[in-house]
Amino acid sequence: MARSIQHATQILCFFMAIWHGNSHALESSVQLHKVDQDKSFGYSLSIGDEFFKQKAFNWQVSYNRFENVEISDLDKISVVWDSAGFDFTIQTIDLSLGYRYYPRSYDKFIKTLMVEFQLGASVNLSEHKLIPLDPKADERYFAEQGDINPVLSISLQKSFTKNSAMHIGFKHYPSYSDFGSISTLFIGFNYRFGRQIGY
Repeated sequence: MARSIQHATQILCFFMAIWHGNSHALESSVQLHKVDQDKSFGYSLSIGDEFFKQKAFNWQVSYNRFENVEISDLDKISVVWDSAGFDFTIQTIDLSLGYRYYPRSYDKFIKTLMVEFQLGASVNLSEHKLIPLDPKADERYFAEQGDINPVLSISLQKSFTKNSAMHIGFKHYPSYSDFGSISTLFIGFNYRFGRQIGY
């Protein structure tokens, strides 16, 4: 676990070094998520920037919190636990690399659109376990602090000004520790600080 946290810290420092040396327009974002479970929802706060002033390539660091997340296939582990309806709060730091596609068109509306693809690693910030009723049985961990899981997303962004935009998208954790697959639909708002190069 300590090694996983150390690796995550090193990656975060790498991103910060790139930002410090090459940043010209830091981008902040807030998102509201609807997780693919009945009661589950969440939000994200993120910052990011372009790689070496390349408009199409960027990095992003985000804090994510999802409430009332259930463990998939819990009935295969314990019928009692499954019927109890346990849910958890998941908190992560996601480190992502992205590619942005800007459609070329003479149409003013299409020129304000952008499609973004992101791929990254999600670091779990909290511990999730269930304690069996049998005192002789071991505790069951479904996610431990420092677990690293893959994450990917796709979004469509609509710019309103050089600095502000709204976006909608889909985020997917293919295998979140022992929770299984977690997917969300989200809507968000972007705001860019700093000098702008082109538009």
